[in-house]
Amino acid sequence: MRQKISKDYLNNVWSRFKSGEQDAFAILYNQHVDPLFSYGLKLCKDEEAVKDALQELFLELYLKREKINTDPENLRFYLLLALKRTLIKKLQSDRKITHIFNEAIDFEPVYSIEFQIIEQEKDAEINRKVLNALIQLPAKQKEAVYLRFNESLEYHEIAGILEITVESVRKQVHRALKTVREIIGKEADTFLFALFSKRK
Repeated sequence: MRQKISKDYLNNVWSRFKSGEQDAFAILYNQHVDPLFSYGLKLCKDEEAVKDALQELFLELYLKREKINTDPENLRFYLLLALKRTLIKKLQSDRKITHIFNEAIDFEPVYSIEFQIIEQEKDAEINRKVLNALIQLPAKQKEAVYLRFNESLEYHEIAGILEITVESVRKQVHRALKTVREIIGKEADTFLFALFSKRK
């Protein structure tokens, strides 16, 4: 889940970065590299491939900074999408995969909400049900829920990353939460309340 940072601060850092200041680039790098690395590992288990993709991504970000058509508030979306595309291109060129990421990819997110519930509920049975429910979700639903609740992306941003329509994203998230409710049973309300509270 992204920490809230003031708009003025973001704009200041972004402006300095666009003008070529190295310290501003370092700030942006440190803000985004860990979440991006985590997301990359959920798409590809090869740590070196993810690290290489990140290196290429940030190098390109710096070299093309003056031409980047985004704003600092949408930078995380821009970077997530760019990382996924970079990984796809890299892995295809290395002949490690022969297809585009799709339902067959075993997307394995670690939801921050899981740990919230573990801490708040101290109920092993509920925790087991939550983890079991999340594991059973199809890959695209896992990724949609992860991007929605862990990365706080909007539906249109998730649609861009998953290359599906906004309506399809809404359906994926709805189906995922419905599945969780069905699997968890009566304890679902606690989980869903915590999930939506975390989103806000």
